[in-house]
Amino acid sequence: MRELISSIGVNEETIFDYNPTDAELGRWGGRITFDKCFEYEVYVTFTSRNNRLYMLGLLFSMRGDNKKGNEYFSQITNKSMLSTLVEDF
Repeated sequence: MRELISSIGVNEETIFDYNPTDAELGRWGGRITFDKCFEYEVYVTFTSRNNRLYMLGLLFSMRGDNKKGNEYFSQITNKSMLSTLVEDF
């Protein structure tokens, strides 16, 4: 997955640097959804720094590491994105 992300020019970390399980990916529709995302929507999903930070924050929060999750959430520049956190938990 990292190779695919790098191939579109995204060299910052994503959730795939932390080996998400299929259960964790299920929060976003599952691994099949991500495979399709690479075919059709990868530009939108992974080229937005705020989207990557949001997904990283969710991943670590789901893993029980709220401190690390909050570190990612605090870096999001579009604070209106954080209003959707309630929906994601």
